[in-house]
Amino acid sequence: MSILQYLSSYAESECACPPPSQEFDDVVVVPAFDESPHFLPQLSAPCKASRALVIVVVNASEDRRDAEKERSEYLLRALQQGGDELAPGISLSPFGRGALLCIDRVSADRRLPAKQGVGLARKIGCDLALAWHERGHIKSPWIHCTDADATLPDDYFSAAHELGDKGVALSYPFWHACERTSTTGRALELYEMSLRYYVLGLLWAGSPYAFHCIGSTMAVRAQAYHQVRGVPKRQAGEDFYLLNKLAKLGRVLVPGSAPIRIAQRESARTPFGTGPKTQDIAQRVHSGQDFCVYHPSSFALLREWLAAIEEFSTSCDLNILDRLSHDELRYALPLETEERLAEAKTQCKTREARKQRLFTWFDGFRTLKLIHALRDQGLSDKPYLEAFDAAPFVPEKAEHMSLRETMAAREAELQSRL
Repeated sequence: MSILQYLSSYAESECACPPPSQEFDDVVVVPAFDESPHFLPQLSAPCKASRALVIVVVNASEDRRDAEKERSEYLLRALQQGGDELAPGISLSPFGRGALLCIDRVSADRRLPAKQGVGLARKIGCDLALAWHERGHIKSPWIHCTDADATLPDDYFSAAHELGDKGVALSYPFWHACERTSTTGRALELYEMSLRYYVLGLLWAGSPYAFHCIGSTMAVRAQAYHQVRGVPKRQAGEDFYLLNKLAKLGRVLVPGSAPIRIAQRESARTPFGTGPKTQDIAQRVHSGQDFCVYHPSSFALLREWLAAIEEFSTSCDLNILDRLSHDELRYALPLETEERLAEAKTQCKTREARKQRLFTWFDGFRTLKLIHALRDQGLSDKPYLEAFDAAPFVPEKAEHMSLRETMAAREAELQSRL
């Protein structure tokens, strides 16, 4: 499917908005629901060196509370003030060396359907960015995505340029700005460490899906975006499902930029994710309960299974499942595993083709399901410090660094070797 076919058949209607006469170096899409206009300066640092187009999709779905809709409508009026109307509900105004494009999906006749929330809002902005890229008005091959609680570093766009034609998607370094003196701040720090623990475990196991899936830290190559039919229209988890699809087309890379800084705040904008998870951890910490993470042995069994896929890609030995060392692993694998191995053997002629087919099937979603199935088989979650001490992939705390900083540094080191 070509970009033009995608735009005509699958893109949102806003992509038909005619571009202005000016051209842009880069583009970043920001869904904004129940936000204050004060978030705009957080996006400005990389816009000093780039003629960037910042697309803000001000949105609210029909099932949101009236007060949230009203605050979003106020944001829309603030962003559209003094702007030029390019199309109904779409205005353009100066921002840094480039421009701010504001899209209205909050007014009563433009609101999003229930339960499509942030996923549809991101898709609207990214579809328009793709259309303008295709028409030659955006030079960069990357469509960046972030959120209103993120502060972008100076080298945000330049780090992507340095990668040239490598990769189909980006997952930027990030850092949560945690106030450790508060319960919420401590909970957010624990949540971030659990994310890093999971990715470190995947890196150690050899998974091709070892990257963070955070909407405020991702970018997509335009030539890959349309191949996965854009951002999933989900109320939450759209970042995970988008990057999971893209990783089947090519590599998801981590740019060598300074980290995106994500603010600490209480949020119920999505039914799951950082906000709800942090609130849950805070309640556990406040009540004296342990904060638990996946059992480290789960990653050892994942490592064994991924090594078995590698071996099978060479040997085509269908008895390889019988040689797995633990019954828990055999029982936790998907029911269709034997069928998928047999298909790879008969339908793929080379080792690389078999490997690609199997890792396309056993993707990031099935990886997570395997970890959960192993938990159900008896590898219960463990208190985080106990798990960190036992995990071979978690480094010892470095001198003059916090454990979170040490984990982030180790993650960056391993990613740089890929």
